[in-house]
Amino acid sequence: MNAVSTIAASALAFAVAWAGPWVGSAWADDTPTDPTPTVTDPCSAELLAVPGSYRVGAGDVVQVQVYGEADLSGTFPIDSAEAVVIPLVGTVPVGGLTADCIAVRITTALADGYLRDPDVTVSLDGFRSQPVSVLGAVKQPGLYYLDGPTTVLQMLSKAGGVTNDGIDAVRLTRSSAQDDVLVIAYEPLVSEGRDNLTLSSGDVLFVPDLSVTVLGSVKDPGDIPYREGLTVSRSIAAAGGATDVANVGRVFLMRGDERVRVNVRRVLKGKDPDVVLQPGDQVFVKESSF
Repeated sequence: MNAVSTIAASALAFAVAWAGPWVGSAWADDTPTDPTPTVTDPCSAELLAVPGSYRVGAGDVVQVQVYGEADLSGTFPIDSAEAVVIPLVGTVPVGGLTADCIAVRITTALADGYLRDPDVTVSLDGFRSQPVSVLGAVKQPGLYYLDGPTTVLQMLSKAGGVTNDGIDAVRLTRSSAQDDVLVIAYEPLVSEGRDNLTLSSGDVLFVPDLSVTVLGSVKDPGDIPYREGLTVSRSIAAAGGATDVANVGRVFLMRGDERVRVNVRRVLKGKDPDVVLQPGDQVFVKESSF
């Protein structure tokens, strides 16, 4: 090998050794690339149909931020036609869309002859379009609004929780099937999260106030929580017990149109069976005549 060949070979070896660390870099990248990366369309029917995705409606409020354009940014209510009015753009229908999809709609409208490459973000600033009624034995019954995916337990918590311990079930009437009432057992719902369903706009939650009423010669007359297996004698005890002038031999159970005498004195002596109560029953303890 002559001197020229030797020098050329050495130069080639040096070049290969020097370039080695750059293999796989931007200078020497043989890895095939996808020239068109996949972009998820937030307005796709599939995404809008995902359960739990909050879709806006009339009464909601959206916060629109257009980067670098303070005059186009702001808080905009959704009107009765389920649309927002954006400066420059005008009316943009948004009913049934998510915040991300609304941003796409506004971006497209602004890019159509107004701004070059507008950068738009949309968030929800007020929730007034998806009401749920909570009725019955809760501390704050009334009308509430969904502010995202909300379960039965979360809605009961918003309503302050139930008012007593005598709750055996919660009744859910779906807006989509008002003739079909779902009965959700309360104890498994609380302890295990069983049937903790996600609510929808127009649903009605009803918590029956299961109680019995004890009146007459007892120390604390009024309603007491109903529990499975509650009897006449136990209801009197739960009402503070009989007073000194009570005639526990003349206790009356009233259930609808029925009126049944219960001799609690004999019950306590084990001579008569105790009577098991039902929700809504009334127990009246007579006062002794002497």
